[in-house]
Amino acid sequence: MNHPLSYEISFGLPPQFSYILLLLISISGPFILSFDKKVAFYKEWKFLFKPVFFVSLGYVVWDILFTKIGIWQFNKSFLLNIFLSELPLEEYGFFIVVPYASAFVYSCLLAYFPTITNKYNSILNGTIILFSILLMAYAPLKMYTWTTLGLLVISIIYWQYKAPNRNIQYLYLAWLICIIPMLYVNGVLTGKPILIYNNLENCGIRIGTIPLEDFFYHLLYMVWMIHLFEYNKESTLTKRQNP
Repeated sequence: MNHPLSYEISFGLPPQFSYILLLLISISGPFILSFDKKVAFYKEWKFLFKPVFFVSLGYVVWDILFTKIGIWQFNKSFLLNIFLSELPLEEYGFFIVVPYASAFVYSCLLAYFPTITNKYNSILNGTIILFSILLMAYAPLKMYTWTTLGLLVISIIYWQYKAPNRNIQYLYLAWLICIIPMLYVNGVLTGKPILIYNNLENCGIRIGTIPLEDFFYHLLYMVWMIHLFEYNKESTLTKRQNP
C-alpha cells in the first residue's frame, strides 16, 4: 500500500504517465505565478538559465552514476520508458521543474520580505554543517549519505568563503518552504514507487517514504543554483552599468 504522502491525482491516465504528470502538476503553479506583478519572476529567467543548466548537468552525471552502481533504480511501470544514458526522460525534466520551482520560491521571498537580515548566516551554516557531520557519523560509509552530506558541507564552506556577505537566510527559508511540496513530489516518487532506493546505501531514516538524504540532496542543489543565480545576476548588472 502506498504511503499517504504518495497520493496523486491520476486523471484516469495509465500508470506510465505518472512521473510526467507529476512534473506537469509541479511546474504549473510556479510558472503561472511567475507573471505576478510584484514578483515578476519571468524577468529573472535570463539570469536563471546558466545556473540551472550547469548545476543540473552535474546532477545528471551524479544520477547516471548512482543508477549504474545500484544506489537507486527506476520503476518502468510508471514511466514513458524513453531512456537516455540510464535515466528516463522524465528524470531530465525533474532537473528543470524542481530548480525552477525552487528559484521561484526564493524570488518570492525576496519580493515580499526584502528586509530579512543576514546576521544569522554563520549560525545557520554551522548548524547545517554540524548536522551533516553527525548524520555521516551515524551512517558510516553509506554512499548516498556520505556523497550528499559531504558535498553539502564542502559547498557551504566554499560559498561562505566566496560570498560571505550574501544573505543566505533567503536560501534556507526557500528550502524550508520547498519541503512542503517536496513531501508530495518525493512522496509520489518513493511511495508508488517510481524511484527505488538501495537501503544499504542510505542512513535508513525516512520521512514517510522519503529518505532523509533527499531533503539535503535538494538543499545542495539550491546552495549552488541560488549562489550562481545571484552571481550571474550581479555580474550581468555590473557589466551593464560599467560597459
